[in-house]
Amino acid sequence: MKKLITTSALFITIAMLPIACSEFCNNPCGCGPVFEVIDFRVQSFETLSLTTEGQQVSPSTSLPYDFITKSFRIKETQNVSYFEESNNSIPGVAFACSPPSPQSQEKMIGIQIINSKEVEFADGEIFKVGQDISDFFEVNYFFVEQTRPIPEFLENGLTLFREDLFKLVFTKNPGKEVQLEFSMRIMLEGGLEFNLQNEILSIR
Repeated sequence: MKKLITTSALFITIAMLPIACSEFCNNPCGCGPVFEVIDFRVQSFETLSLTTEGQQVSPSTSLPYDFITKSFRIKETQNVSYFEESNNSIPGVAFACSPPSPQSQEKMIGIQIINSKEVEFADGEIFKVGQDISDFFEVNYFFVEQTRPIPEFLENGLTLFREDLFKLVFTKNPGKEVQLEFSMRIMLEGGLEFNLQNEILSIR
């Protein structure tokens, strides 16, 4: 009788398991819950003055031009879809699988930097008020050492994630201590633009 009960229990357990799982579902969680990416719309950005080592400093602190970054990240977002789970999940069972990271509905397609205060460098070059100085900056994710020209980095548009931290690095050796004042225009698909005014980068 014990053997019969044990055998029956074993067959019942096996019958409850998903059969040929790979034939019925194909997602990172196997036959677990199917997660929907929670898209969001960017509401605002914020900037930080960070050394290349990740230390935050005051924008007025003068540092070597290749040691200081004007970094930026998403500050506020608004969700545009909701979390959804399929009916394939088994109640009370935890899966060793994470849902996809939320991502921006619109890609970042441009960054423009406009000079706000006239400044002269040691070699005699002068940045005029209103001058587009974007070509003097390169960009990348903060934790990637190599930077790239802005148009190259955003060539195909860049999907944004909430945890992204980007860095802008000034590429011209000023030859003396100068303080750059500028505005940043961050452009996303769909005509979305974010203008960050009165940004300061103190370099030498």
